[in-house]
Amino acid sequence: MIAVAPYDARTLAALEAQTTALLGVFESYDAERIEPAIVQPADAFLDRMGEDLRRRTYVFTGPDGTELCLRPDLTIPTCQAYLARTPAADRAAKLCYAGPVFRHNPESPDRPGQSFHAGVENINAANAAAADAEALILTDNALARTGLKNVEVTVGDLNIFAGLLDALGLSPQWAERLRRHVWRPAYMGDLLKRLTGEASSGNAFLAHVGALPADEARAVLRDALGLGGIRHIGTRTIDEITERFLEQAADASSARLPRATADLISAFLAVKVPATEAVETLRRLARAASISLDAPIAALERRLGLIERHGFGLTRATFTAQFGRNMEYYTGFVFEFRAGPIEKPIAGGGRYDTLLTALGAPKPAPAVGLAVYAERLLAARQAQGAVQ
Repeated sequence: MIAVAPYDARTLAALEAQTTALLGVFESYDAERIEPAIVQPADAFLDRMGEDLRRRTYVFTGPDGTELCLRPDLTIPTCQAYLARTPAADRAAKLCYAGPVFRHNPESPDRPGQSFHAGVENINAANAAAADAEALILTDNALARTGLKNVEVTVGDLNIFAGLLDALGLSPQWAERLRRHVWRPAYMGDLLKRLTGEASSGNAFLAHVGALPADEARAVLRDALGLGGIRHIGTRTIDEITERFLEQAADASSARLPRATADLISAFLAVKVPATEAVETLRRLARAASISLDAPIAALERRLGLIERHGFGLTRATFTAQFGRNMEYYTGFVFEFRAGPIEKPIAGGGRYDTLLTALGAPKPAPAVGLAVYAERLLAARQAQGAVQ
């Protein structure tokens, strides 16, 4: 493995100045800066980030046998820090951070993946819609403070897709799988084909297992994996591998999703319009399908209205129904900022209302956050001539 090249003096100075500018905006928002530890217990991340980032996490065993990781994310440890100081999860807090995260990069497997993130987590805000709007505006203000211009913004709302799945009466298992993978277009297309029976698994063993009661099916799969000597694949445990096979077994044996239902889901996921047209487009789609999405669409309308009242022109943003983020803990309004010529997002964030409960909060603690990806931002600023 090739060592990470050190930043030269000029790059280091530019990153430090950029971080100072970002933190200045965050702290003017009354966010308190904290610094979570770089080495973290692995389970909180592996259980809650989603498979895409689980595969990219550096996991190792500590001297006492504890499974640890280099933090691949700063949202989770910031939420844990909040719970450490507020065990009852009964107070509002705004916390900000700036520091390195570590993710394996499949595109450069011979190089350790290290990058610098700066962000804010707003926990237990009294008004969720206002907090969502503020998160997007705060991101925009922070990027502008660094001198970045010509930013493209994408927004989405996972609550609307969840509402669609509920209105269609899908089984909890199917609905959860579709919700979890909404941001993966190719996989979603394949999944809909499997659920309609257009793409058979062709696996007689899985079809047989899928017809068994859940407990019996789980036992059969664990025995089969045990006979093969499988205990882990990457960062996945045998229980996680078993659950994935159970999903595939359900595909191979279960009742099929009606073609008309799959077509409606596909039509929804194809919606990509200027944010100014999002609400009416979604309402037309719901009316045409004779389903009610009034509540989640009205919630999106409130958020867009609040964003506009902050002086952000919605003509700058695109609403994409299939837009999600590659962390499974997001549950609602999501957004992303891009600036050419950088292909990947330079900042993003969204609402996550169940993460703190999953981390041990005794009561729901809704939250919204944002993160800025420092090296990408610096590259975009350099391309625009905004770095001295």
